[in-house]
Order: sequence, then structure tokens, then C-alpha cells
Amino acid sequence: MTIHVIPGVLQVEWNPEARAVVDIWQNYTITAAQFREAILVKGLSYAKSHLGRAWIMDASKARGAFPAEVQKLIETEVFKAFAANGVKYFVTIKSSSVVTNMSIDRYSAIVGPAGIQLVDVPSMDKAVAWLKAHP
Repeated sequence: MTIHVIPGVLQVEWNPEARAVVDIWQNYTITAAQFREAILVKGLSYAKSHLGRAWIMDASKARGAFPAEVQKLIETEVFKAFAANGVKYFVTIKSSSVVTNMSIDRYSAIVGPAGIQLVDVPSMDKAVAWLKAHP
């Protein structure tokens, strides 16, 4: 089920099988306000009301890097909000882009202290299978 869309940038979906919100990124050109609305308002609210336990970031087709203000938002608010609302796992499906992967890898130090387990998988099928094996 689609929760939110920013055309050409991001689609936020709900995967009931994995009890996870899924961010499907095409491009990291997004403002902090757009990011906040998509992730912290719409996505996280949906996860909370449906007992979500995981967040899947599908960056497999993403290009670019998050702007500095979005990186700051992620560092200061996102993982804390995830943990406070029952998200136990943050699963990444990485891009073939080195720049994109550097942006993702940067947050692994933040995730641990927030009490969220970081998991890297090669595909959406593997993400769902991993989450089913780790209730």
C-alpha cells in the first residue's frame, strides 16, 4: 500500500508481510521539509498505527546524496523517532552508486546507539525473508 509519493524522488509504502515501512528512493534531491513529511509524519505515523517493527530503505535505484539539512535531520531526529515508536530494524538495500552508499553507511553509527539493528540485504525479497526470520 502506498503511503506517500514524491514523483521522481521517493515512494513510501507499507509492507504488511514484513510489518515494515518501505522507502523506495530514486533520487536524494529532497528538501528537509519534504523528507520530514514523508518519513517522520506520514511514514512513521502509519508504522506506529499498524505496529510496524521495521523500516526498509530501498536505495537500489537511487542516485546522489542527501542535502546537508536532510543529513542533519537524520542524525538528530530520525533514528531516535524510529526507536521511540517501535522500529527495531533498519534494513538497507544498497545502490550500485558509491556516493549513495557512502550516504547510507554514514548512519550506521547513529543507528546502534538508537537501539535499532542495522541490516544490509541485496533485494526486497531478502529483506522480507530476513524480517520474517527475526520477529
